Formats: sequence, C-alpha cells, structure tokens
Amino acid sequence: MKVLILSDIHGNWPALRAVLQAEPGTDQILCLGDLVNYGPQPAECVAWAMQLHPPSLVIQGNHDRAFGLGGELRCAPANQPLAEAMRLATSRLLTREMKRFLGKLEPLKEFHCGQARGVAFHSMAKDPHLPHIDGQNAQWPWETDIILVHPDKQFVQVGHPDLLLLSHTHTPGTTRWGNTLVVNPGSVGLPTDGDPRAAYAVWEDGAATLRRAAYDVEETVRAIEPLDLQEQIKHHLAERLRTGGRMAATPPAELSAQS
Repeated sequence: MKVLILSDIHGNWPALRAVLQAEPGTDQILCLGDLVNYGPQPAECVAWAMQLHPPSLVIQGNHDRAFGLGGELRCAPANQPLAEAMRLATSRLLTREMKRFLGKLEPLKEFHCGQARGVAFHSMAKDPHLPHIDGQNAQWPWETDIILVHPDKQFVQVGHPDLLLLSHTHTPGTTRWGNTLVVNPGSVGLPTDGDPRAAYAVWEDGAATLRRAAYDVEETVRAIEPLDLQEQIKHHLAERLRTGGRMAATPPAELSAQS
C-alpha cells in the first residue's frame, strides 16, 4: 500500500502538480492542511482537495481555518506581515463554496494505512492558540498517552498510534516516540529548509520516507505578477520560493498588513 503524505501547499499549484506527477499509483493521499495563502493559485489547490474521496483525507490547517471560519491567521510572528498582505489577494480568488469547504475541514482525524493506526494533525506549535503536542516530563510520551490540543483548546487523547502525522513547520523530519513514528512531510509550496523543491513523504511497506520533487519555480513566480500586491511583496515571495526560505523570513518593515 502506497500512501502520499503532504502538507502546507499554500496556493502553489505547480509544486503540488509536480508531487502528484512524481508519485503515480498512490492508494491514499493524506493532506495535513494549509492549502491556501502565500501562493498565487489557491483556487486550483482547493479544487484538487475537494475532489478527493475516502480513504484520502484533508486536515484543516490554520490558514484554511482563517479563510473558512474567519478570525486570525495564527501563523508565526515572523510570517504575519506577509500572510496578512496576501490574505485579501487570496480571498478574492476563492469561491464561497471553497471557503465553506475549508471551514468544514476537521483539524484532527484518525485513519488507517493498511494495518497501521494513524492520527493526522496540522500543527505541533507551542503557541497557546495553535494545536501542539503536550507533554513535559522526561518519560513522555511512551509511558503516558499522547495528548493533542485542538484549535478550540480542547485536549484530545489519542493514545499511542502507530503513525502520527504533523506539519506546520515547513521543515521535513521523522522521529520515533516509543512505538509511535512521527512524520512531518515539510511543505509542498513554501519550503523553509533551503531546498526550493516541493517536500513530501511516502508511507509504503510499513515505512515512511521523506522525498522532494523539483518543479518550475518561475511558473509560480510568474503567476504572482498579476496579483494586486506591492512590488516588494511580490519580490519577497519570489525570493522565498527561489531560495527555499534561506532569505530573511520577515518582509521589509514598510510592507504593511494593508498591502
């Protein structure tokens, strides 16, 4: 059984398309959220997610939640100016039906990959407004149940799943906590680890591997040009895409949230 695990697409359709083309024959797709914002083609990415059917699933990320239900974007402070500047441009590109779809997504879902029980969740950030892994003593989590915090500040006890999927950080990685394999596939549309290729993971034959897919970054950059944004915002986005986030994360001070 081959399972494609991806997240943080952020309106980057060429990057998502490259990942899908790189992994034919997928039996199941697990998308961990943040379909929208930052990138120039959020509608294409949401339309793709809307046509997925079980056993594939889509989790609600913090950006999806903001566009679907209103409220704060709840992203990292360093990214807040850029996220707010892109918010109006993104909103104009989404239909009401797409926003309703984003609003109805669930922030946490249980699933199965063959015989393995999994839990998919968007964020493990420690911001009190965001979901995160909760556990402070040195024996956690293999001697106590894993507890996640729902965006509505509800504690969710998930026990010890075989597979725990989280994202939000845009940096891929895997680790093991007791019998639980934790996978962060990184970001398809806006990597921050210095590699501009789209990041994702594949679960196959009981093992998870982190992978990258090269795509035409300049195609995404060209799609930014027609958007109603300050030139500094366009330039900043383009350089983040080209460098894989190696440039400074914070836009110039003159870029306001009203851009």
